[in-house]
Amino acid sequence: MHHQFFGLFIDEWASLVAIGGGLGTAIALIMQAVLLPLKNSIDNLNQTIKALGDSTKDNAHRIDKLEDRFEEHLGEAKVRNNRIKNLEQEVFKKDR
Repeated sequence: MHHQFFGLFIDEWASLVAIGGGLGTAIALIMQAVLLPLKNSIDNLNQTIKALGDSTKDNAHRIDKLEDRFEEHLGEAKVRNNRIKNLEQEVFKKDR
C-alpha cells in the first residue's frame, strides 16, 4: 500500500528531501568557504584604508607645519636681507 502525494510516492519524497538537504548543506559549506575568506579580506581592506586615511591626515598636518615654518624662515630671511642692505648703504655712504 503506497500512498501518493502530489504525484510522488513517500519514498520518492524522502529521496527528494534527502537530496535537497544534502544540496543545501553543500551550498552552505561552499558559501562559508567562499564568503568567510571574502569577509576577512574586506575587513582587512577596510582596516588598510582607515590606516591610509589616518596616515594621510598625519602627513597633511606635518606638511601644514612645514609650510608654516618655511613661511617664518622666508620672513626672517627678508628681514635679514633688509638689514644687510641697510648696513651696506650705511657703510658705502660713510666711505664716500
